[in-house]
Amino acid sequence: MSITLSLGVAQAEKQENETLDELLNKADIALYAAKHHGRNQVRIYKEIKEILKRT
Repeated sequence: MSITLSLGVAQAEKQENETLDELLNKADIALYAAKHHGRNQVRIYKEIKEILKRT
């Protein structure tokens, strides 16, 4: 049996006063980006946000 793991990571920023729902939404976006890139991936929301700014 093999097990794979894809993770989406988001960090709460003190100065942004974001809600838990907003933070979970960011983690969810990162998770789907990880799944899109294949198995055994970790994606960080902050990095995804920076990539999207450049496009």
